[in-house]
Amino acid sequence: MSGLPYYRSHGEPNQISFKHSHHGVCSWVLNILWIIVGGWHMFLTWFTVGLILCLTCIGIPCGWQTMKISFFLLLPFGTTLEYADHEDDGVTCCCRCSNFILNVIWALTVGWILALQAVLTGALLCLTIVGIPFGWQCFKLTVLCFRPFGIKFNVLD
Repeated sequence: MSGLPYYRSHGEPNQISFKHSHHGVCSWVLNILWIIVGGWHMFLTWFTVGLILCLTCIGIPCGWQTMKISFFLLLPFGTTLEYADHEDDGVTCCCRCSNFILNVIWALTVGWILALQAVLTGALLCLTIVGIPFGWQCFKLTVLCFRPFGIKFNVLD
């Protein structure tokens, strides 16, 4: 089952991961297939939303985070997303509160539209046997549509 996207639920509940083989070839093949079957339009949508948000001074932090996620959506295999935990209690409280407020505003304005795109893309991909793993991944990406703030990107070893 190497190469299929999955959630890591044991020990790391706030992590979205894309499993890949240690050879590196598998993740490149999956990334190319992902771009062909639907990753390109999700990348374009998120990147365009990020550029539009960066046109305003207030929207720059949201636009920057959206563009980072768009690059993740272009080449997702071989990287992980995890919700950052801060070690200092004062920083944790401040960051969690600001991330919560930004996530609520995001979900009510733009997030639901991007979630609808991910669900519809996932449903279309699940119509074919080959597209089922990629469709399932689209369904998992709806989490990003509602909680894009507070994420840390890591490249898997």
